Amino acid sequence: METQRPQLKQWYDNKVLLIIFFFLFPPLGIYAMLKHKTDTWKKVLYITPSAIVTILLTIGIIGSFFVDSYKSGLDYYNKKDFVKAYDFFRMVKPDDKNYNDAIAKISEIKIIVDSINTAKENEKLAKNQRKQNKNIEEKHEKGIVDTSLEFPVDQQNFIKVVEHAYSDYKDAPNELKKSAIRTERGNLIKKNLDGKRNFSDWVVVVKEMHTTGKGKAYFTVKIDETNIEMGTVNNELSNMFENSLIEQSNPIYNQISELQKGDVVIISGSFFPSDKSDYIQELSLTEEGSMRKPEFLIKFTNVQKKN
Repeated sequence: METQRPQLKQWYDNKVLLIIFFFLFPPLGIYAMLKHKTDTWKKVLYITPSAIVTILLTIGIIGSFFVDSYKSGLDYYNKKDFVKAYDFFRMVKPDDKNYNDAIAKISEIKIIVDSINTAKENEKLAKNQRKQNKNIEEKHEKGIVDTSLEFPVDQQNFIKVVEHAYSDYKDAPNELKKSAIRTERGNLIKKNLDGKRNFSDWVVVVKEMHTTGKGKAYFTVKIDETNIEMGTVNNELSNMFENSLIEQSNPIYNQISELQKGDVVIISGSFFPSDKSDYIQELSLTEEGSMRKPEFLIKFTNVQKKN
């Protein structure tokens, strides 16, 4: 009697691979889901959004081949919409007959575009400052301002390093100088932390607390009256690379479950190392974002509500 061999698990039955393919290569993700052994309704649920993304990407890629970047830039230039004109002129390729004229127009309008972007950034910062001032005034009126909110010395130094770096970054005349300032910030953070990445008893405010589909907690805090945020990643996929999410078996899970947004808490933990020039890992997608409103990734070791 012939013994039946156990069926080998196929690559498309691996859930982790499915998730990766859906994010990085949707067509392969769709194929894998079709082959995956699961209910039809689940296949439809996963395939539909991925198919939509694939179609939109395809349309965008095809459309990019037919867009005349120079002509579009010239149209916006004539309408004096210099920001959009600048973006289109930058997409003109060197083999285009209008390339030299596009470069000339970029040089002509760059000062204007930089001025517009700076004005927008300043207005955004001013708006945030007005909002913060209003919140402080409302708290004073209600008598709920915590005047005892004092930071440890190493936290104060950390704040100064980050905020002074952004001030210098804003005023830097070019990209080379800006990049050097970010590197210098990383060196100063390393010096402030004495070459370590752990910290103790920092005073922060709860900004965000939720759970993933698997019940793990992601938790973000903010240093009061600054733009500095610290916390875990907010999804399971990112957590595969940086194990920062808080398991329900972790005592910290119970500690944060008793908190609410806006609570003042005392935290201890450690920063994750950075493969860039920041020394500690920062999650922003752009350099400007990393300097203006940094989001540092940390591993919490203790969280306590401040009395």
